[in-house]
Amino acid sequence: MAMKLKFLLYTAIALASVTTASAKEDENPESNHVVVTLADGSTVDGYLRNDFKTGLKNFFSKTGTIKQYINIGKERKGGETKRYSAKDVKEYRFTEATEAFPEGAVFVSEYINTPAMFKPHKCKRGFAQELNRTDCGKILKWTGTVQEGGRNVRIRYVPVIGVKFNGAKATYSLFIDGNHSNALLLNYLKKQAPELKKVIEQYFNKGKDAKMHRKELAENPSIILDLYAQYLRDHEPINDPEEDKDRKGLADDDEEEEEESAPEENGDSSEGNNKK
Repeated sequence: MAMKLKFLLYTAIALASVTTASAKEDENPESNHVVVTLADGSTVDGYLRNDFKTGLKNFFSKTGTIKQYINIGKERKGGETKRYSAKDVKEYRFTEATEAFPEGAVFVSEYINTPAMFKPHKCKRGFAQELNRTDCGKILKWTGTVQEGGRNVRIRYVPVIGVKFNGAKATYSLFIDGNHSNALLLNYLKKQAPELKKVIEQYFNKGKDAKMHRKELAENPSIILDLYAQYLRDHEPINDPEEDKDRKGLADDDEEEEEESAPEENGDSSEGNNKK
């Protein structure tokens, strides 16, 4: 019974997202015009479409709230569309400029830390919004969940801000729902880059000015990329062999089952457009 209710809930959410996105698209026809850069470097110019099946695939994916699939059509409405998994894509960029993103908002395909019981460094590939990119890495934003309440557990969707250091296997959280949360990042660096772990821990967690530095980090998460840049002056970069492991043919069996090996061709169906 519980599974049936869960299915009905997800179905209702998927339908609502299609309706909401369609309404937004009617207000601004070019709001979902994107250029997709595929994993092989080729590009696709089209419109981000939110068909019902893609919505359900994202809601029922093992990543939970992290989008793993996008659907692209050559036309704003109607015609054929093609569904891509995050494994097939490097990034997609909106062509419409905004004040925050003068060159258009960008969503990149990256491994994101999705911890599970006894698997703190479990990762899945999905799309996250790129807030900043430097020569050392990226600051990304995605949606996560937190559980609240005792007996009556309530799951809440919250924003997550994280960092993907160049050479690291995945993006790890810095803030969850505005609260500083770097324990799993530090645990990962303990093995991959112990000296970098000490630098970050001292600066944001243990030093006498750590509280002030955390406040500065909340206002400008790219500060941690500056720390990494300073670290690289005297140290080798992180070189985790598991970086991009799915594209190197090293993905775990359960990840291979979840990912699609090739984009899907779709006919026209009831759809709207994903909102940014």
